[in-house]
Order: sequence, then structure tokens, then C-alpha cells
Amino acid sequence: SNPQYVTVDINPAVNGSLYIFDSTTTARTITLPASPSLGDSIKISNRGGLATNVLAANGNNIMGASTDLTINNVTAAFEIIWAAGSQGWVIIGNV
Repeated sequence: SNPQYVTVDINPAVNGSLYIFDSTTTARTITLPASPSLGDSIKISNRGGLATNVLAANGNNIMGASTDLTINNVTAAFEIIWAAGSQGWVIIGNV
């Protein structure tokens, strides 16, 4: 799909989408789907220079943790996939 620039909070993220954080002044949040299906994936690129953008877990785990994920790397670019079970969303590689 076409990239979507994150200029406002996203709730919920859409399977198969690429989201690009590009704000240089305001941190934004992407809320992950509450009921993902096995194999759903979302791509993230942090391009605005902020180390405070967030992926909201929305009741699921991210990398085995039940907390939101703050993207504290200002040049992070990765894909997450819904693996279910105790891991939930897992990072599978760079975008």
C-alpha cells in the first residue's frame, strides 16, 4: 500500500500499511489493531528525528511485553508481524 505520513495519531493501524512518522516537533501514536489475524503486518519508519513516537499495544503484547513501545531510535525502520501467543507483535526486519 501507499505510505501514510503520521501527522495525527492513528487508531487503529491497518494491516499491510506503511506508516512514516515525519513530525519534527510532536510525538505521535499508532495504535495497533485490537484483534489482529495471524500474519498481519505493519511497516514503520521513524523519519522525523523524534525519539518519542509510540506504538500502542491496544491490549496485546509487543515483543512479549504488554506495554506500549516507544520508538527511541530516530532512524528506526522495521516491520512487525502478528505472531499471536505470548509474543504478540514481533519485529521481523527492516523496512
